[in-house]
Amino acid sequence: MNENIEEAGIRVFTERELISAVVEKHRRFLEEDRKEFEELDSKLNQVEEDVKNTKDSRIRIAERKEVLKEKRQQFYHQIEALLEKELFPKLDLITANKLKEDIKKLKGQTDPEQEQKLKDSFVENLREIIRATGLEENILLQTQARVEQARNSNLELKELTDSEKQLEVDDGSKNEEISTGKSQHKWLNSKIKNHEEALNYWEKLKV
Repeated sequence: MNENIEEAGIRVFTERELISAVVEKHRRFLEEDRKEFEELDSKLNQVEEDVKNTKDSRIRIAERKEVLKEKRQQFYHQIEALLEKELFPKLDLITANKLKEDIKKLKGQTDPEQEQKLKDSFVENLREIIRATGLEENILLQTQARVEQARNSNLELKELTDSEKQLEVDDGSKNEEISTGKSQHKWLNSKIKNHEEALNYWEKLKV
């Protein structure tokens, strides 16, 4: 049969050559898998670092939001205290209660655009009342400044809430990427071990 193979021009590999070919194949696969593993490992480390940074950012945002909520309430409290002292005693009960109700609406408004509309209406109404009672313009200016500061706090709150939502979306995407990457990571690690064991086995036979 060997004569027939030789006549057909087919070269028969020796056992040593076959083993060498198998060894070379496992070496090549091992090199490719190690390279892919290292790249994936580096990518996973970066994504995990991003997730940690995102978590830190979300903590900072939550803390800042609490500060802004408190500041905003303080500004409205200052307005109430100022008007309670300087203006309400000089007004009839209906007018004073209407202003108090307007401040309450402002305090409870979380949408900056709606707050701006309420603010404009409130300030204009207050201006007319102060002029009618002959009080100093200074009360209006102080009140106006506090309302503006309260609204600025609300604007920042809105921006932070939007950022927070985006971070949640990004965080979910990254966690999914980590989950998929770790499965791939585990599979590649298993492949590398199998190639290492196979390479070790065939190299012993090669000697």
